Amino acid sequence: MKTLVLMVGLLFLATPVLAAASKTDLQRVEKQLSEGRAQRDALKKKARSYSAQLQDLKSEMVEAGAAIHNTEADAMALEDRLAELSLAEAKTTDRLQARRGQFGQVLMALQRMASNPPEAMIAAPQSPIQTLRSTMLLGAVAPQIERRAAQLRIDLNSVAEARARTVAKRQQLALALSGLAEDRRYLTKLMGEKNRLKKQADAGSRRAEKRIADLVGKARSLRDLMARLEADRKAQAKKNPPKKALPAFNKSRGKMPFPAIGRLVGLYGQATETGLTRKGITIETRPGAQVVAPYEGVVMFAGAFKGYGQLLIIGHGGGYHSLLAGL
Repeated sequence: MKTLVLMVGLLFLATPVLAAASKTDLQRVEKQLSEGRAQRDALKKKARSYSAQLQDLKSEMVEAGAAIHNTEADAMALEDRLAELSLAEAKTTDRLQARRGQFGQVLMALQRMASNPPEAMIAAPQSPIQTLRSTMLLGAVAPQIERRAAQLRIDLNSVAEARARTVAKRQQLALALSGLAEDRRYLTKLMGEKNRLKKQADAGSRRAEKRIADLVGKARSLRDLMARLEADRKAQAKKNPPKKALPAFNKSRGKMPFPAIGRLVGLYGQATETGLTRKGITIETRPGAQVVAPYEGVVMFAGAFKGYGQLLIIGHGGGYHSLLAGL
């Protein structure tokens, strides 16, 4: 199937030759340009937003890294402190065991002396005075040993409590490190997602820029063609004034045959897919169908034109022209 578009209209002298024929296309291009610019601006705004978010995330990553570094330093200091406390605990335990041994020996000596009858003490190889002195000495030493042992037990409890507090602190730091590491993994993932979205927005913005440039070029080409054709028409009119006036076109309106045999798929005044109003009719023909001029006139332009395919413009006089596209 082949689609042929026929546009017929009255072009005033102050209007370019293609103004009526290509008005729909120019409006469509301008609408697409407006939409394209809006899309480009929205994508650029998104890209800027993602860029700012990435910058904030990088700052958070730096802060998270510093927090992990400081927490690891605190954890290492606690490990050293635990080693010191473990050593102090071991030394205090050894001293306590030694004091307990000394205290046990004194108690055993006192118990032996207490269990011996006075006759045995008299029969002892040492004098009664020496025996009395030994007894008094042992009795005086025993409380001192007990006091020192009690102090060692207090010291040992203090070391054990400090060690327990340090272990609890180390566990808290381990939990903090785990949380910080999880935060950093989340930030890394979020940065990757934001970076992906920014790249998408940048790519979409570049595509929109290219489409805008193409549409601007198309609109410029249409306007240039209109101006060129109008200039050519005026130059030809001055150089070769028509010897024979063309038949009045306005008297034949509504009586002209279709330029080709086919099915009518678009009427003048109907809305197009883009929401604009048709300025001509559209005929669907068989491939290779013959196309004829709908009315007698002068060929103003014939050839390929961007957006129209093979284009034919016929001037019918009185400011009327017909445009056949899709040939």
